[in-house]
This record gives sequence, structure tokens and C-alpha cells, in this order.
Amino acid sequence: MAFGLLAPALGLLAPALAQAQPVAVVPPPETLGEEMPAFEPPPPRPRLSLAVGVGTSFDGAGFADGTRPVPAFFAEGGIGDGLGGFDLGVFASSAYGRFTGQGETPIDRLALDAYGVLRPAARLKRDDQRYRMRVLHTLAVELGLGLERDGTTLGSGTRFEIHTGARVELPLAPPGQASELRLRLGFRRAFGLYTPQVLAATATLVSVGDSSELYAALAVVF
Repeated sequence: MAFGLLAPALGLLAPALAQAQPVAVVPPPETLGEEMPAFEPPPPRPRLSLAVGVGTSFDGAGFADGTRPVPAFFAEGGIGDGLGGFDLGVFASSAYGRFTGQGETPIDRLALDAYGVLRPAARLKRDDQRYRMRVLHTLAVELGLGLERDGTTLGSGTRFEIHTGARVELPLAPPGQASELRLRLGFRRAFGLYTPQVLAATATLVSVGDSSELYAALAVVF
């Protein structure tokens, strides 16, 4: 019954609704003539890298006959794969207990380094994807600071150091990949700011000087 009462009223309103004009929306005067800003994608993030490898430390601390090669372990993580970057590196050598000759009192080393990385040829013919150019782009030198712990089972000492190094990487994947696997060949040399002395098993004090390292590592750049 209610529908029957509403039907005549709706019939009377239909012509008025049909003639109604849409209301135009006028933008504020201050926005007239202005264009909407174009969408700009965010800049790409710098590439990251992780590397793990092994090598040799040429160490003379505690050896009676001069410098000996000592097994060493390396781990590195970095940010930036262009002209400049920043890396953190861990180095560890294991000599104590490996050499048992008379008068030999070797030590173990453990170091944490923070350093900048400079790649002088990173921007040279950047679009050239020939293999030799890809290798040249990775050639780098390192400079930074580090803290090293040196010790035996009887005693230990620490020293702050200046980290220096150089490296080159051999790509193991085709060019243009989002992630790359590389073989990193590196050299590390740390100059101690002072010379600690460590107590050895023979109750003698060993003066801990500088060492030099060569290493090879698998690096993932992503």
C-alpha cells in the first residue's frame, strides 16, 4: 500500500530529475594552470657484497728463523660497488700449536677492520662489458683502522692498527645480472700503532709486530 502511495510522487519528480544538470567542480584559483608533479622513482640503493675466503699470513712474531706462512681466514661485508665504498673485515690466523720447533713461540691473531674502498677505474667505460673491463672496474685499494687481538693460551694483548690493502675481483657470472658471483684476490697489510708483548708457553714475552696477508675469497655482489 505504501508503494502505491509513493508511485504518483515519483512520477511527478521524474521530469525534474531528467532535466537536472550535473554540477561542474571548479578547482581553486591558485591551482589553475599548474601541472601535477611527475612521479619520480627512488634512486637505486648501493650494491652490497659478502665474501668469505682463506689465505696465508706471513708472520714473524715468535719465530726464531724469521717469517713463516700461517693459515688464515677472512670474512668481509661491504656497501658500494662503484667509485667508493665502505667495508668491514674480519681476519684470523692460527699459528699457536702448529709450530713446535725449539725456540718457536708463535701467536694467533684476530682482527676487526673498518675501511674505505676506492676503485679508481670504476667509471672508466662503464658500459663496456668486455671481461677485461669488468675486471678493471673492480680493482681497488683499501685504507682504514682496525683492532687486533694477539695471544696464546697463557696471555694476550691488543693493538690498534692502520689497515691498508688492495684487491681485484674476477667475475664468475655473465654481465647484466642482478647478483654476481666473483673470485676476490686480495692483499692485506696492517701497521700497528704500538707493539704489544704476549706471554708465551716458555715464559718468555713475544713482541707482536706487523704481518702481511694474501687471500682468495668467494664474493657475492647483490
